[in-house]
Amino acid sequence: MNLEEMSNIMKGSLGIKDNIVGVALFKSEAEIPKDLESLERPFRYCQMIQNARLEGESFLAHADYHECKGGASGLGLMQCPENIATGSLYFDKLHKCETKEIGASIVGSMPRLDPGSIVATYVAPLDKIEVNPDVVIFVGNALQARRIVQAVMYKEGGRSTFNTAGIQSFCVDATSSPYLKGEVNISLGCDGSARNAGLDDQSVVVGIPFKMMEDICKVLKEHYLDWDAFLRGWHEAVKKEAKS
Repeated sequence: MNLEEMSNIMKGSLGIKDNIVGVALFKSEAEIPKDLESLERPFRYCQMIQNARLEGESFLAHADYHECKGGASGLGLMQCPENIATGSLYFDKLHKCETKEIGASIVGSMPRLDPGSIVATYVAPLDKIEVNPDVVIFVGNALQARRIVQAVMYKEGGRSTFNTAGIQSFCVDATSSPYLKGEVNISLGCDGSARNAGLDDQSVVVGIPFKMMEDICKVLKEHYLDWDAFLRGWHEAVKKEAKS
């Protein structure tokens, strides 16, 4: 199954109108396709995702071109800035915690890639990305996120657990967590992505390890109509109409 097929299945089965987004995390310069052009000015990672999703744009960005250093460090591009690592930013400026120590605990609990393990990020619409991505991201509603969970459960059983703190949504929750853990993660968003990248208050952000995409797409393609029929009561309506 190619990337365009995956994108079309995701959009069609889930009713998503915007682009599904692919993210590649390059560990070395040698991995970067030579025809990719780097950003000309810094962007926040959440803005890259949103612009790929809503405008179809693509972004190759090394550490210096990540405007948000919290996001860059969460993605393994650089060392975590001291004001974030110590909890100072979340306590003194953003008022997200009762003490600096609690702020440091929040940061310390985030699934973050090792500093310097990634040399550049590449963000693009899934059907246009030039390499197989490491993570696939979409922004959607609770039902669309539920369908992804159900597709995973169809193959694997058990239950899903999600890792989030309402902080660093696109970078840590939707990218680093799926990349490191190999599991779908659903984020409730963060105030930074809402303020700086226009994430709306009703949406969730879903990050999917690319290695899971083919199985998820196959299940969605084969079963989403039955799931929707059950949800909407279509089968019962058809039965009643047949009897009348």
